[in-house]
Amino acid sequence: MTPALLIARDCIIYWVNIWIAPVECVFDVIESELARRGVAPDEIDRLTHAA
Repeated sequence: MTPALLIARDCIIYWVNIWIAPVECVFDVIESELARRGVAPDEIDRLTHAA
């Protein structure tokens, strides 16, 4: 039973990593664009709380 649980756990971890990868890429693109425009991280927090 233990090998089956380990394989299942590895499959779940692999699936989550594959699912999260595009989200991480989009987040990185957004962060770099904000940095390119000169928006400071504290301004981002202030803007999200004001909305």
